[in-house]
Amino acid sequence: MSSNGHALLSLDGLSAEIGGQTILRDVDLDIERGECVAVVGGSGTGKSTLLRCLMGLYRPARPSSGRLTFDGRTFDLTSRKRQKSRHEGFAFVPQNPQVGLDPLKRLSWQWSQALRCARFETPEADGRAGVLKALRLDGFGKRFPHQWSQGMQQRLLLAFALISKPKLLVLDEPTSALDPIVAARAISEVMTYARRHQVSVLIVTHDLALAAKFAQRTAVMTDGQVAEFGPTQRLLAAPRTKAGQLLVTHRQWPAPSTDGPVISAGQSHVG
Repeated sequence: MSSNGHALLSLDGLSAEIGGQTILRDVDLDIERGECVAVVGGSGTGKSTLLRCLMGLYRPARPSSGRLTFDGRTFDLTSRKRQKSRHEGFAFVPQNPQVGLDPLKRLSWQWSQALRCARFETPEADGRAGVLKALRLDGFGKRFPHQWSQGMQQRLLLAFALISKPKLLVLDEPTSALDPIVAARAISEVMTYARRHQVSVLIVTHDLALAAKFAQRTAVMTDGQVAEFGPTQRLLAAPRTKAGQLLVTHRQWPAPSTDGPVISAGQSHVG
């Protein structure tokens, strides 16, 4: 857990089940204000279930124990009562940009609807057009989603998430649906914006290079548990568990940067 008491989000003892089978086991996690944390693991390790529980999506898995504290408010994750205020301050970006955009509506209309949901009637209101500029999205024209590249679509979804000034931005496998170079540019831009505005970021990914590039701390998941959680550079240099060692020593990932070098995940220094 956070050692300095500045945690924006604190997850304590989350366990979850599907049909009586335990899927998550006593998961603890914390994210400090303005920090980027990555949750890394292979398929079937529990990353997606953890994310769904954090977001209050209890199908198919349902929490059997656990408590979530977010921005000073504490919630019982096993409660079946609707907790309307629980996710105020959260913003979620799905892994596939095509999921978040209506293919039959012009991009300008979808942006205006996003502003309306964020309680701003025009793009100029309260400087929200600055989000578009920060993500290099300067004009929609009369275009539909298919007339933009996937990278631009992904940046638009990120803009949708950021216009309400969230305290926590949750990114689900942000590089999986995109070309690595395109994905790297999009994530670099949103991380620059997040640092400037003190937005905390949670990245759920199988991509260790993504964590190495952006996350101050990384949690390694295996078999529904957090095997280890600590500073990312320490994990890369000296993993303390078998799961961490397997991630670091047995694969190479393309580094998420615009010039596309290849790094070994076992290297202790990542540019």
